[in-house]
Amino acid sequence: MGKFNLNDFLKIQDKNIEEQKAQREENRMKRPAYKIAALHISDLVPSEGNFYSMDGIEELKRDIELAGGVKQNLTVTPIDGGKYKILSGHRRYRACIELVRDGKTEYEFIPCGIEPKQENEEMQSIREELLLITTNSQREKTDWDKVQEAKHLRDVLYRYKSQGGKLPGRLREIIADTLNTSAAQIGRLDAIGKNLIPEFQEEIKEKRLGISTAYEISGLPQEQQKEALEEYREKGSFSISDARQKKLYQQQQQQQGGILDSAAGKQDMPPVLPPRQKESTIKKPASSSNNVPSVTNAEPPASGIGRDVSAINEAKFGTVRSDSAINSTKSGTVLEALKSLCAYCRAMEKAGDTSRCV
Repeated sequence: MGKFNLNDFLKIQDKNIEEQKAQREENRMKRPAYKIAALHISDLVPSEGNFYSMDGIEELKRDIELAGGVKQNLTVTPIDGGKYKILSGHRRYRACIELVRDGKTEYEFIPCGIEPKQENEEMQSIREELLLITTNSQREKTDWDKVQEAKHLRDVLYRYKSQGGKLPGRLREIIADTLNTSAAQIGRLDAIGKNLIPEFQEEIKEKRLGISTAYEISGLPQEQQKEALEEYREKGSFSISDARQKKLYQQQQQQQGGILDSAAGKQDMPPVLPPRQKESTIKKPASSSNNVPSVTNAEPPASGIGRDVSAINEAKFGTVRSDSAINSTKSGTVLEALKSLCAYCRAMEKAGDTSRCV
């Protein structure tokens, strides 16, 4: 299955809109047919919405001369005063201007495909911006071109939807197909366009900062981006590794802040006291050489909790007879008594009763 062609789709949508309009308006004028004509450079006006870079004009002049003229049509649309606005081909137009200034008048006329003008001004504006992007989709682009291209295409599609247009699928995927890239890459370009501070965006425009590094920096809060900018200016460079280390440091700071906030909250809370015990709950056995505490008059565990009480005297909740760590204790020392008490607590915890192990 081929990639989605947004330009063709919008033409179909426009056709449907026009057909519906024709049913309501019997005397509607038909749109003029698309045609190609050689136009003089003085009749061409660059689009004010062009955001693509104008690099490589000297190389393009040489290619045009070697080819004997412009072999790929410009795309233009008529405007007032008999002029035509350029939608694609700004670099070819600039190259021809300079060739004519160099005295090579044979390049005064440029072949142009004339895009018909629509009656609806907003739809005309949308069409012009869309053509600017789709007709430049195959050109060599800078990183700045790619960031701006994704931003402008998203904006124009939002405007199209506001006019009642419908898009077949998710917006990011349509943008990715139109620009011949992946949805993940569009996500990175969006993050740069929305979150990167202007100073770093200018570095992209001047080709001093790549998209990968810019994307990592865009994930930082603005204050950290400004710190990174100072570091970048001091060092004269800023790598992906530098950006990731700064991002990792930021995440660690946030985690530590969360822990400290949690600890501070706990300190403000009143202490949780253990359940009050009955006086007769724990007492020493009358005759015991190993000082093992015994349980008497204890309430059994709540229903459903601690059903496995094999380590405890099931009948009377007496001494922990099945615990070898207690039964084997023969010394009366404090250390041995503590060991026995720990073993007792473990058995009680296994049974689901922790109220006696404070």
